[in-house]
Amino acid sequence: MTIKNVRTQSPLVLTYANFVTPQFVANVVNVIGASPLMSREVSEFNDLCQIADAVVINIGTLKANELSDIVTLSKVATNLDKPVILDPVAVAVPFRSKAVQTLMQEGHVDIIRGDAAEIAWFADIDFDSQGIDATGSGDVIAIAQLAAEKTGAIIALSGAKDVISDGHQTAVIETDVPLLSTNVGTGDALSSVIGAFVAESLTVENVTYAMATFKLAGLKASRQITTPGFYSMQLLDELAAITSEEVATFMTESVQYL
Repeated sequence: MTIKNVRTQSPLVLTYANFVTPQFVANVVNVIGASPLMSREVSEFNDLCQIADAVVINIGTLKANELSDIVTLSKVATNLDKPVILDPVAVAVPFRSKAVQTLMQEGHVDIIRGDAAEIAWFADIDFDSQGIDATGSGDVIAIAQLAAEKTGAIIALSGAKDVISDGHQTAVIETDVPLLSTNVGTGDALSSVIGAFVAESLTVENVTYAMATFKLAGLKASRQITTPGFYSMQLLDELAAITSEEVATFMTESVQYL
């Protein structure tokens, strides 16, 4: 699914958001041409999933009494054949680990989007991490592939090197954009962007196209703005203006399928 398709179809992305970044996430989804919708109210999950094209679950500010809600949301979405994307923020923290284990066991997740440390947790691999947007050492390609094999989900590992894998097919984007990691919320936004791109079809190719689109917009923004304060606004502008032709060229130059 290309950015042109997203703008033509305007898929509705329902996000179970944290309370830190919902405004930025909604703005990003909106400027790419999709339709953002946020909810944490379990009584309306069925109605909202009926009209949604994809569902994103972000555990960034999850409380214990909300765990059953995200399990319910994942079940409702799956029963309606809507793709479910999990953003497992700081999943290595014990409370979050248990919450995600419960979600994976009792609910369903189609895509997991996280940084290297978060994805390493799903692969049962030790990885240097601290807070969100963690960095560390390790073979991120092997980590993503193993996490995909263990979870049965498509893995979208974002960072200096993006890796997308379902355990059989793997794509790598070798472009590093450091400013993306300096703005809290870019990862959350990327998860919802992925939701827009897989609304039509749940494939490694569509996840890769989403991540390539986001990475290219981030790269273009970094060429215009070198300070973090104005960078997020420039990122929105670049996402709004980016074309399918630009993304296709970038993917030819920067995406490798293994």
